[in-house]
Amino acid sequence: MDGILLIDKPKFITSNDLVIKVKKHLNEKVGHTGILDYAASGLMVLTVGKATRFTQFFQGLDKQYIAEGKLGEITDTYDSQGKVIQSKPVNITHQQLIEVINSFIGEYDQLPPPYSAKKIQGKRAYQLAKKGINPELKPVRVKIYNIQILEINLPYFKIKVDCSSGTYIRSLIKDIGDKLNTGAYMSDLIRTKIGEFKLEDALKLQDILDKKDIKLIPLKEALYFFEEIQLTPQLERAFKYGQKIKLDTDLKGMFKVINQEGQILGLGKIEEGVLKPEIVLS
Repeated sequence: MDGILLIDKPKFITSNDLVIKVKKHLNEKVGHTGILDYAASGLMVLTVGKATRFTQFFQGLDKQYIAEGKLGEITDTYDSQGKVIQSKPVNITHQQLIEVINSFIGEYDQLPPPYSAKKIQGKRAYQLAKKGINPELKPVRVKIYNIQILEINLPYFKIKVDCSSGTYIRSLIKDIGDKLNTGAYMSDLIRTKIGEFKLEDALKLQDILDKKDIKLIPLKEALYFFEEIQLTPQLERAFKYGQKIKLDTDLKGMFKVINQEGQILGLGKIEEGVLKPEIVLS
């Protein structure tokens, strides 16, 4: 059983616990391509079997979220699971909120939440924060491609965000509150897309646990973001043995390598006309 599994994570389960449940049920090696907060729900992409060798390539895909924010309060975790550490009046208009939300479209340096999985000298930031240590986090350059305002019902607002991998929506909500001088925390979060994978195509966790025969997305199809390069039978054998292959091409970069039957052989990197095997499927 090898391929990609799209799963709709329910609220109030950790991403790691979800992976453990699926792994135990399928009796296969399972990896995740990016965690979701405990209180968040929505799309997770799991790699199964031999596909776990390709996990890293799914981690950098863009994301889409639907998030709800509450103005007027700041929590230590930047979301509803934390302790309120500051309260402020919400004396703003709808137009002011709209203008501030839209001002975040584009690139900006975002500070990750103190309760996050970011590593600091080998420790997770949340592990330090739980001990009362203020983790020294560094801003990360993120890109907000688009923000659609879905609803405003002060002090609450709901937005759909298309963003680069590594963007913390909790931090975005807090940054919106900071810019308005009202404070804010994320009160709800749903991940709706990862790359071209959509939440509506995902299976519910319970449906997976109730079934023995789960249909996976084949690896060749799942790696849609890599262009294909096809090898002759002779070059296929060389690739499978991990040998570098001289090609008559000007192409550069990482490619999905297939044989003449259309079967995926792995991933290879082309530099200066030479194909170097990166991952070879046995």
